[in-house]
Amino acid sequence: MNSPQNNNEPTFFKKLKVSLKKVLPFIKNKWISFKTIILKQSVILKESLSRKDQSQINSTSDSQSDNDQKRTQSKNVQKPALDKVLFGFNVGYSVIKNLILTIVVIGLIGAALAGGLGIGYFAYLVSGEEIPTYEEMKADIENVSTTSAMYYATGEKISDLKTDLKRSEIPLSEMSPLVQEAIIATEDEYFYKHSGVVPKAVARALVQEVTGASTTSGGSTLTQQLVKQQILTNEVSFKRKANEILLAFRVENYFTKEEILENYLNVSPFGRNNKGQNIAGLNEASIGIFGVKANELTLPQAAFLAGLPQNPIVYSPYTQTGTLKEDLAAGMSRKDEVLFRMYRENYITKEEYDTAVAYDLTQDFLPQETDVKDSTDYVYNFVEQQARQIIMEQLYTADGYSAEDLSNDQELSDMYYNQADQDLRMNGYTVYSTIDKGVYEAMNDVVEQYANPEISYDENNNPIINNTSYLGNVKVADYIDEETNETKTLVEPVQNGAVLRDNATGRIISFIGGVDYELTQVNHAYQSPRSPGSTIKPLLAFAPALEEGIITPATMLFESSAKVPSWENGSLGVHEITNAGNVIPNKWTDVRTGLTQSSNIVTSKIYQQMKDTYNMEEKLESYMHKMGFGSDIITTEEYQGVYYALPIGGITKGTTVLDQTDGFSTLANKGNYTEGYIIEKIEDHNGEVIYQHEVKPVEVFTPETAYLTTDILRDVLDSGTAKDVKGQLNFTADIAGKTGTSDGQKDIWFIGYTPQVTLSSWIGYDNAVTTSVNDLSNSGSESPSLRNKRHWARLMNAIYNANPTILGTDQAFQQPDGIVEAKVLAATGMQPGKVKLANGKEVTASGATKTELFNKKFLPKTTTYNFGFSASDKELADYWEKTSKTASDEAAKKAKAETDKKKDETKKAEEAKDKAAKDKAEKDKKAQEEAQKKADEAKKKAEADKKAE
Repeated sequence: MNSPQNNNEPTFFKKLKVSLKKVLPFIKNKWISFKTIILKQSVILKESLSRKDQSQINSTSDSQSDNDQKRTQSKNVQKPALDKVLFGFNVGYSVIKNLILTIVVIGLIGAALAGGLGIGYFAYLVSGEEIPTYEEMKADIENVSTTSAMYYATGEKISDLKTDLKRSEIPLSEMSPLVQEAIIATEDEYFYKHSGVVPKAVARALVQEVTGASTTSGGSTLTQQLVKQQILTNEVSFKRKANEILLAFRVENYFTKEEILENYLNVSPFGRNNKGQNIAGLNEASIGIFGVKANELTLPQAAFLAGLPQNPIVYSPYTQTGTLKEDLAAGMSRKDEVLFRMYRENYITKEEYDTAVAYDLTQDFLPQETDVKDSTDYVYNFVEQQARQIIMEQLYTADGYSAEDLSNDQELSDMYYNQADQDLRMNGYTVYSTIDKGVYEAMNDVVEQYANPEISYDENNNPIINNTSYLGNVKVADYIDEETNETKTLVEPVQNGAVLRDNATGRIISFIGGVDYELTQVNHAYQSPRSPGSTIKPLLAFAPALEEGIITPATMLFESSAKVPSWENGSLGVHEITNAGNVIPNKWTDVRTGLTQSSNIVTSKIYQQMKDTYNMEEKLESYMHKMGFGSDIITTEEYQGVYYALPIGGITKGTTVLDQTDGFSTLANKGNYTEGYIIEKIEDHNGEVIYQHEVKPVEVFTPETAYLTTDILRDVLDSGTAKDVKGQLNFTADIAGKTGTSDGQKDIWFIGYTPQVTLSSWIGYDNAVTTSVNDLSNSGSESPSLRNKRHWARLMNAIYNANPTILGTDQAFQQPDGIVEAKVLAATGMQPGKVKLANGKEVTASGATKTELFNKKFLPKTTTYNFGFSASDKELADYWEKTSKTASDEAAKKAKAETDKKKDETKKAEEAKDKAAKDKAEKDKKAQEEAQKKADEAKKKAEADKKAE
């Protein structure tokens, strides 16, 4: 956040202070010289007197009579005494004269220096300023307000800023003379004598500033205050003050005292009325606080109103809702002070003063009334609230306060809140938001079509529910009102909060505040902290552990019962953490699978080791703080204490949707956090930028850690708890994400991100009161998680249809140079090798392998006996026993296979030999038969030939 800059350095005060620092040592040296001279003269005087006494006594004749000696001694004593007095007077007179002359000279030089600097600096400050004409000054002085407006990032106007400021003008003749006298006596006793500025008051204020006085009396006349309110700004600088003085003289030249007083009483703020509205001008103050016209005010009423403009929020009798404050002491004390000043200036008599002070003014205050305000919507409220916060921060930082100061002083906070609110609404600001109108409307159209149920009421005020919400059924439950002890009916739809933001800059492109603004104005995107469920796992457990090299994606953990310390019923006990469905798998799982499948056991064991073995409490808190999760979200006690359920959503205060979105954007933005924001810039009525958002990235994780975590979260959509999401999208993109469900299914989350943007979605009931129905488990035919993922996909499709370039579908997460692939054993997540067992035996860790990604700084090593992260001795012993037995069984099996192979080969050889012999016999037999056949044929032929012959 940028605070207003003072461009007028070096200031007059700083120059004067420098001059005083040079002059004061000179005066100090003169004073030391003066004391030194006095001391030296005193010593000389004593020595001289001593010498004179001795010489005069010695010169007295021994022959003198006793009486002569007495007379001589008496004269000798009287003369030195007189000499002493005369000498001391001369010395003192000389020194004091010189000192006075020195001080006068120094004073004249200092005054000349200060005056010269003051006049020169004043001329410098007002140089280059255009002098307004009478018409311009008249328009500014009589202008009650300038409308401020808010805009979408795409240029369309969101709305003019509505204001509850009540102000109506009346002529001075209709204002009670008592109020006029009270204002003058209190704010400007020389009003009818000065020409716009009281030099003595300005000089007094100047001296108080230079000397750093703890109390200041101020130096502004009514004319100056009018100039400050209507022509200039609230900027704290000497340039503005100089212009104020110059303009005050000019106003006095063109306007009568009556015109100045009338305008001042018509435009000055008077706090709040009995409806909680901001009021300005005497007319609205009279009617809104006492219910009378401005010319009908009594003396106590007039004194009270006259005291309000100095600090209208503090002295106002009403709160923002129009109720009377419990403590009215500040306003009453101010009223009595005004009465005293009226008495001191002879506007009222002593009797009138005493009567007015004794009067019980509280009986005149009006009772509270209801104010009917204009309706707004989520985007209007969000932009307005953030703009007011920015202006409020500028105001209190300019005055030297911090956010902590305001958090410790509610009265101070209220004062700056109301000042910022008034400035925002009345000073003609133009507020430029980051919201894309087309995308915002597209996302909220999805809510209107699929998530906004129809709720109406019959003549008996019984709810009529048309359950058209795809997010879940409307919650209808009876409850007992604790204040009235009456049975009432609670009607709550399933609410939705969503945020779409740019990963690199933090720009909030769009959001969903709720399913129906008319039902509740709570903005579920950033005003409703809830348990983050499992969406906190990658941020609080996996990414920090990967960053520290404590785990790799291939690290193996045994998913056994995870028992952790826990506070239950005020005492320390043991809590058993299980996976969803109260399941304990009792199997080995790698880190990648543990996060992909959202294992509570894997997450808790990693977090417990980081705390108990690696003492990472402070580091974990630091990681989260860098991502915007301050102590107001997760306390230091929760990091330091036995809160082992933190990484699975067990957070006392909860996180908002915007908090979680910012955290996941850190992973998407290569490990760099940027704060989500909705105000791009604010301009004043002259078009000058008074605020411009600055992107300030904070390095939380290395790009390697961010990429490894993102790559695992890709698997969530490919094969994990959100594997059904991609099939519902109308486009393809590189997406990573995480599901989340809080205890009892009260909060259902899905947060997904591309390289360019992150979109989060939360659904749940508001649970305004505790009833038997607080979760979404039985609120629809589909599981709550499935409903929310389907809703997230609809939102993404709507965004893509509204503006395809926003999602960055053409981009992919870029693998840093520090990430490499390596093959590891699927069973241990480490390299194959010899492992020495507890019994002294040695086995070879081998088997199936898999390819995994690693940070070059933390490459997998050869498998060790203690390969299992957070594994117990029994779990390791059981694994290696099983591995050893498996190895023995496989060796025996291999030996048997070798024997069987040899037997088989022998058998096959014998069978081949037998077959060859048999084949040879058959072949010989066949040859013999062929030979016999040929012989028979030859014989037959011979016989035939013979017969033919």
